[in-house]
Amino acid sequence: MSDSVRDDVVLSPEEVLRNSGVPFTVLDHVPIVGQRDAETKLGLATEQLLKTMVFRTADGTFVLAALPVTGRVNYGRLARAAGVSRSSLRQAAPEELALLGMEVGGASPVCDRPGVTVVFDASVAAMDVVYCGSGRADRTVRIEAARLIELVGPTIEELSS
Repeated sequence: MSDSVRDDVVLSPEEVLRNSGVPFTVLDHVPIVGQRDAETKLGLATEQLLKTMVFRTADGTFVLAALPVTGRVNYGRLARAAGVSRSSLRQAAPEELALLGMEVGGASPVCDRPGVTVVFDASVAAMDVVYCGSGRADRTVRIEAARLIELVGPTIEELSS
C-alpha cells in the first residue's frame, strides 16, 4: 500500500486500545476460532469471555455484536438495536474482517473504522473483567467491562435469545 492511500488504513483493535490510554493486558496463545477453542485452549472462565459477531448490511455497513461466549444472538433484537432491517443483516465474510483491522478468530468490539455500529448485550454492563478479541486469533484482550463500554460507546440491549 502506498502512502498516498493512508485514508484507508484502519487500526487494529489492539492499536486503538493502546492509543486510548484505557488499561488492558494482552494474552498471547495458540490461535483460536470459535467458542469451543476459546473454552478449551484459553483456560479462562467461560463467564468472562465475550464473543464478537461481525455482520454486514445490504448497504455495506458493519454491525458488531458483543455478548457472552455462551450466548446466542437474537437477530431480530440485534437488527432493532442497530437500526437496520433483519433481512439486511448477513454475517461478514472472513475477508471482510480485514476492512476492520481484524482476522478470523480475532473479532473485537473495539473498532477504528468510521460508521461501524456496535451493540453490546445488556449482560456485559454487569460484568467485571472480560476477555475479548484483539483483532488477531492468537491474542486476547483482558479489560474491565466498564472501561470497554466507556471506550466503545455501544448501544446496549438484550441481544440473547
